[in-house]
Amino acid sequence: MNKILYGTIIIFAAMAACGGADDPIGPTPWPSGDDDKPTIEKYKVGDQLKSGTDSLKLVWADEFNTNGMVNTSDWTYEKGFVRNQEIQYYTENRSDNCKIEGGYLIITGRKESTSFGSTDYSDGTYTSASIITNKKHSWQYGRFEIKAKIPAGKGPWPAFWAKGDSQNSGAGWPLCGEIDIMEYAAKGPTMIQNVIYGENSSNYKQATKRTEKNFSDKFYVYTLDWSENRLVFAIDNIVTHVVDISTISPNPFRQKFSILLNLALGASTERTLGGKLDPSCLPVEFRVDYVRIYQPK
Repeated sequence: MNKILYGTIIIFAAMAACGGADDPIGPTPWPSGDDDKPTIEKYKVGDQLKSGTDSLKLVWADEFNTNGMVNTSDWTYEKGFVRNQEIQYYTENRSDNCKIEGGYLIITGRKESTSFGSTDYSDGTYTSASIITNKKHSWQYGRFEIKAKIPAGKGPWPAFWAKGDSQNSGAGWPLCGEIDIMEYAAKGPTMIQNVIYGENSSNYKQATKRTEKNFSDKFYVYTLDWSENRLVFAIDNIVTHVVDISTISPNPFRQKFSILLNLALGASTERTLGGKLDPSCLPVEFRVDYVRIYQPK
């Protein structure tokens, strides 16, 4: 997200009913042979991301297969004007902005006829949704994966990202750490995969990969492989970004992280990554097929 930012173990048998032949529930097998051991340290940009039931187990997932609203045992709605002076008001438990339908989570950004609250930077007529697992589910190390189709237009700014649990014990941003697994600035269009850390908001560091490409044309799989010393990012199983975190101090990436899914709508000016919102693109949808978390066996 912008730089001021920022269930349940699912048994494999039940999950198998959720995926088709072209969407297997488990990772593909590791190739045989000692040279193909699952070592995150070996990855470089352009490599095929390996995965396998020999090394990883599915520990949590949301397949979004039951029509209705999200399961509040797993997710919490953020509400209001949450961060970055973005123009959208995040609503709570409102199907117009967040619902499960036809096997997808659908987060919708729209313009309203009435205000949901106003500030000096928004009249409150733009709404969307943000859902988080903070204080409900978090994980340390493993594979974080989402399959999603993101919106086009100028202003839309969807993201799948993670923050450290120390956010709940007094460590503000960026001391708690941030990992942007999928952050899309539609105005570019630019895909951003990012790591942010540091002692305070005026003294932070980041390791950013920007891919100038339109990712709104279809569903893509966005993946983070996280080990003690590496963060490896991939799109459709091709490694796009590798970050060495072994020398970071203080190091927020050796704690549990919770995840966030949100659709921001930019701002009234160009100040955010989403840019100045062009209302003619609304309504827009951020569609998520699944979120899956794997950890080493």
